[in-house]
Amino acid sequence: MQDLKERQKQVLQMIVTTYVDTINPVGSRTISKFYQKCYQGELSPATIRNEMHNLEERDYIEQPHTSAGRVPTDKGYRYYVDCLMPEPKVPPHVAALVAREYRDKIHHIETLVERTSKILSTLSEQAGLVIFPSFEQLALKRIELTPIGRQHLLVVCVTNSGFIQSSMIDMKEVIPESELSRLNRFLNQELEGVLLADIHTHLADRLEQAQDSLRALYKAAHAIVLESFPKAAERRIALEGSRHVLEQPEFQNFEKSRRLFKMLESKESLMNLIHGTSEHPGAQVQIGLEHQCQDMRDCSFVTAQYRVNERIVGTLGVVGPRRMHYDRIVSLVDFVSRRLGEALEKWL
Repeated sequence: MQDLKERQKQVLQMIVTTYVDTINPVGSRTISKFYQKCYQGELSPATIRNEMHNLEERDYIEQPHTSAGRVPTDKGYRYYVDCLMPEPKVPPHVAALVAREYRDKIHHIETLVERTSKILSTLSEQAGLVIFPSFEQLALKRIELTPIGRQHLLVVCVTNSGFIQSSMIDMKEVIPESELSRLNRFLNQELEGVLLADIHTHLADRLEQAQDSLRALYKAAHAIVLESFPKAAERRIALEGSRHVLEQPEFQNFEKSRRLFKMLESKESLMNLIHGTSEHPGAQVQIGLEHQCQDMRDCSFVTAQYRVNERIVGTLGVVGPRRMHYDRIVSLVDFVSRRLGEALEKWL
């Protein structure tokens, strides 16, 4: 992206901030008043028009129709976010509101995730979304096998962060108690410290290499793991506040609102758009067609990964029109992602 001269930066910043606030194309007269207020100086109409022309030629702004002012393009918003946006800071009252929401003890991940999506939606006045945690990147601490009846087995695994997953499986044959105890010890010795995502592959590799009596152990262990740990856990997403986006002036056109509503209803499509957008800490911004979804070309995503014990377990964020207060939304998403991670660590 080409750098801009100082005055061009000032004009672009005024166009972005004014358009975000008013949704009216910004003309030279508005910029002149804004410039006097912000910089205690004056710019002649000719100078302003010249700088606007330069910005338009370089695709930072555009004229929606003849005789109108200018509005930012995707490239203009991107330059604003990367180079001109004030440093995102969470206002104290917002931090206090978020802290209060997480203060109560929460006993279910569903409740925690849904509350988080509502926090994001309420405070951003846009749509808030949270992809449910994926704990496959956590390491196994221990596994417990408990017989239930004659042929059923309760399998409980505990990760190094304290997350507990349990499942009931049908072993299809009775396992003697002594053999079950041996199998339990073997699984703990073999799998302690292995990532949940790698357990299938780990045991399959060992089974292929094993000989004699060990092969029977690996075969039994692999059968238990296949039944109790699905290879691909179903991804889930919580979405709150779609109406905030659909009520924006940009989407009063029926066809636009129909396409947007269809996308917001398609949870799988949303997850594909925001899942794993970046592994870098902090909030990431996708503007307009940067996310390569034509049906949401008038929207932007502000997302962040949230972590448990430094490991990424999910993504959350805000979706709204390109015309959004990026500094406020970026600070909110970054802050909430850290608070959610902390809440998960305490809950687990």
